[in-house]
Amino acid sequence: MKRRNLIMVVSMVFVFGLLLSGCGLLGPAATPTTNPADMQATVDAIVRDTMQANSAMLTSTAAVMPTNTTAPTETTAPTNTPEPTATIFIPTATNTYIPPTPKPTLTFTPAPFACKLTSTSPAAGTKIKINTDFDAVWKVTNIGTKVWEVGYTDLKYISGTKMQTVADIFDLNTAVAAGGELTLIVDMKTPGTAGKYTAQWALTMDGTVLCTLPVDIEAVNP
Repeated sequence: MKRRNLIMVVSMVFVFGLLLSGCGLLGPAATPTTNPADMQATVDAIVRDTMQANSAMLTSTAAVMPTNTTAPTETTAPTNTPEPTATIFIPTATNTYIPPTPKPTLTFTPAPFACKLTSTSPAAGTKIKINTDFDAVWKVTNIGTKVWEVGYTDLKYISGTKMQTVADIFDLNTAVAAGGELTLIVDMKTPGTAGKYTAQWALTMDGTVLCTLPVDIEAVNP
């Protein structure tokens, strides 16, 4: 903009000079009455005034022109990213009825040969004087499905203190049907020394024990 104004000023001075020269060309030459120094001062004054006017115009124009003010950059607030939340899953208990498993029914199948002891005499722990005779008595029941045949069934001593006075084995002399009862008697005698004594007898058939028969007494001093 300043360069353009300067060119305009120079152009005006040049035109003004031409005009002054033209005045000499159009008319008769006149005796110059103006001092060259004065003319130069006049030209300088015109240039100075023109430049001052242009400077004032530029100043006023600059005052009128709005100043480019850079708008403040809007700062975006940081976005708060929510932290992941742990989700706790609590299973819901369901009451499911589970029926009890029925227990199998036990069906008793009787063996072909078996017996059951129903009573014993003397009772366990009975006190008997030393060197005294007594009878060991057992009552048994045939709970098998077969008959106890004579000649196949025996009453036999197994273990313990020998208190029997006759023998260690006896043959069954009576047949016993299934469900029948039998009383077995053995003659015995308490030892000569005070104390507790036991023995085991058994009802057997061909070497197989059908049931065991205990003896349990206490020999005491008179």
